[in-house]
Amino acid sequence: MPPSALTTTLIQSTFLNALSNILAQLIDQYKKDKPLIALNIPYLLQFITYGILIVPINVAWQRWLEVTYPGFLFSSSSTSTAATASASSTLPLSIPAANGAPSEGSRAARPRGGTVTDSKGQTMELVEVKEKLVPAASAAAPSTGRWSWRPRGLNSGSAKHQRIFNFAMKFLLDQTAGGVLNIILFVVLINVLKGASLERAWELVLEDFIPIMLARLKFRPIVSTLLYTVVPLERRVVFGSACGVIWGVYLSLYAAV
Repeated sequence: MPPSALTTTLIQSTFLNALSNILAQLIDQYKKDKPLIALNIPYLLQFITYGILIVPINVAWQRWLEVTYPGFLFSSSSTSTAATASASSTLPLSIPAANGAPSEGSRAARPRGGTVTDSKGQTMELVEVKEKLVPAASAAAPSTGRWSWRPRGLNSGSAKHQRIFNFAMKFLLDQTAGGVLNIILFVVLINVLKGASLERAWELVLEDFIPIMLARLKFRPIVSTLLYTVVPLERRVVFGSACGVIWGVYLSLYAAV
């Protein structure tokens, strides 16, 4: 039985986090004229443990972003639907049937996928969600459908505006809410693992949040642009870790203080 996507992501990200920590230790030892082979193993294990704890949270965050604002900036509607279906396959969704959806009696005879015409004569694609065929537009927007519901035949300009809006929202949320969450979790977890109390860890959050956030904004916008334009959902956390090896070095040097 092959490992799950989360397990694979966890293993790959853990390896990259360990690599960044080792590089940080080597850089720190070089600056202090220490032997380059004397690694601080407890410190390495602390950083690896932090990475193991944070990866599932970031995986869930990226899936939520993709389900809420599906698709790539430069992609067709079929690619957007496929990406959203991948994101929603691991998240419980409750999607009501739309007008024109096939009845229970016709579902068995209809092949998986396909199209259906609603009462207004608009043709919509069907995708499978929990063994049920529903309009693809509904699967892409389980909440309100305000920005993601788009029957086939809607003019290409509106489709383009939708993709731009979804990209902008993912980009903005990743820089703000995602950044705040990751910085707080990093400072709290790494200091708790070093033996600090929660009260002291929070004091360090207030003390170090702005410098770390400013440092993050120097590289994360480039990473986010690539994440939401060319990188598939299941590879985003690993890709972020790979691009963030230098960032991991920065965090490791911070944690060593």
